[in-house]
Amino acid sequence: MKRIKGINVLKAGLLAFIEEIIYSLNCELQRTGRRVEIKVFKYSPFCNEVSPYIDAIRLNEEDEIILDTSFADIEEKYLRSCISELEIDAFGLLDLLGFLKAVPGKNGALPSILDAVTGEYITHEEQDKYAWICICGNTPDHGGFYSCDEDGDLIEPGDEWEHLYRCEDCGRVIDDRDHKVIGINLNPNNEEA
Repeated sequence: MKRIKGINVLKAGLLAFIEEIIYSLNCELQRTGRRVEIKVFKYSPFCNEVSPYIDAIRLNEEDEIILDTSFADIEEKYLRSCISELEIDAFGLLDLLGFLKAVPGKNGALPSILDAVTGEYITHEEQDKYAWICICGNTPDHGGFYSCDEDGDLIEPGDEWEHLYRCEDCGRVIDDRDHKVIGINLNPNNEEA
């Protein structure tokens, strides 16, 4: 049976979740290396009252996330202020992260998104189930396979790891349990970066 959690425990969990999203947003803005106009997104994830006034997102010199605005009284605003003033919620932050992951970086850096794949499976050598052979021909002895998350971003195996590996040669993300390819990420983030 699940334990009922108190408000302070839930609040701490929510704050930790928001901090993880902010960290991921910061990493994506570092990857893009430039100011990103909100109009390139499918929609603005900010609340209706402020959405028309949020023009772009970027990092300042201290690596804080800044929103360029067209309000009458301010030209820029910290993303953290928008969160505390309830101008964007957790789902909006997740949408913002998804939109940023699809934005190419400066100098042609690829987006860091997982393109879903269905019906593909890798094989392995007949005598060794760990001697994988990717669809692209990669093997552990050549380019190799590295642990990743559900987005294809490279991580160290741990409690939150879902037994996924990314082919170093083609970017395919493979489920270790059934060798099914779930998608391709050509430009993964690395948790050590």
